[in-house]
Amino acid sequence: MFAKRYHWRHFFGGLALLLLAIQLASGLVLTMFYAPHLNEAYASVQRMYNELAAVAWVRDSHRWAALVLAVAIVLHLVRSLLRKDFLNRDRQTYWLTGSLLLLPLLGFLVTGMILPWEWRAYWFVSMIPNYVGEIPLVGPWLAAFLLDIFTMNRAFVTHVLILPAITLVLIDIHALLRIKNRGGGLSLYLVERGVLALPFLLVIGILAWALPMPSQDPAMIPMPLDGEGIPMPEWFVLIFYVPRLYFHGWGSTLVGFALPLALFLVLTLLPYVLKPRSRAMRQALGGDTYGKRIAAMPWLASLRSALGAGRLAKALGALGVTAAALALFVPFYAVSRVSPTMGCNSCHNLSAGRRMGVPPETFKDRVVNPNLSDYTFMVEHWFYPQVVW
Repeated sequence: MFAKRYHWRHFFGGLALLLLAIQLASGLVLTMFYAPHLNEAYASVQRMYNELAAVAWVRDSHRWAALVLAVAIVLHLVRSLLRKDFLNRDRQTYWLTGSLLLLPLLGFLVTGMILPWEWRAYWFVSMIPNYVGEIPLVGPWLAAFLLDIFTMNRAFVTHVLILPAITLVLIDIHALLRIKNRGGGLSLYLVERGVLALPFLLVIGILAWALPMPSQDPAMIPMPLDGEGIPMPEWFVLIFYVPRLYFHGWGSTLVGFALPLALFLVLTLLPYVLKPRSRAMRQALGGDTYGKRIAAMPWLASLRSALGAGRLAKALGALGVTAAALALFVPFYAVSRVSPTMGCNSCHNLSAGRRMGVPPETFKDRVVNPNLSDYTFMVEHWFYPQVVW
């Protein structure tokens, strides 16, 4: 019954919606054990790992589900591009809300990285002002503003209240209204996608158990290069770091800010630039264009005869998504794999002294901590701590 209702074209979107629901549920559990204060945040995280094994597993599942969610969203976007949904006038609103959803999800990534307030989080918070400070004209003002307004309470409220509210509004317009009007509504939709997503959920659970975040220091201290070559959810923050690792000055700003912003704007505005067509217009103008293209390629025509038009279309779509995913993720892995993401606590642990075990509250003062203004040093230390320190 579930397979009968399943549609491959929407699988990744359905998986993303299911993972958002899982993130909401697991996040609610974590809020009961987390202390949003600079001096208590990391201690509350450590308490989960040292005293509450089940809650620690929930926390790591929350981390790994965020990674799978990001991958599902990227693949959903790729499929939408391959289907040319931006040329469908009936889907203009869905396309716009889907594009805007990338912004609160980026906010979840940033605030979720900050909340544990271990040294990875401290490093990330310290680098954000340097990152935005290179934006022409408004960069220095924006960097100072972010430093001035940052508190752990604000980051926490943003993560658990403001961003979920924005996401819920956008996701309601993007998908929930249509799902609610179907037979069975949202509950049946999530059950169906849950059954189909079981392999992904199983992988998330196993990874959360096998590769937890090392937060038992100083009792259990990782090695400095732990995590090198092992995919970790925290790798996604390297999207912000990599441009500075390979580019400097205006090149870093171009690659790290201008190009991603331009790409986002182009994707968002595609339906308004390319003049989408209604269903009736597409049927009147298009005809069997897919069949004509297949007929022009004899080897594809033979496959169509053997597999059938429907199966061939699904196979070509799957190959297109796979090729696009490899083109996106393989270079990202090649760059990120050298990052020893799990090894920070080998040096930055309580046994090395308060300054090392608890990130200093003077991180907003770039006179007291001048290294924090050196973006290149901070990025290179993250990637090569045994060389740059």
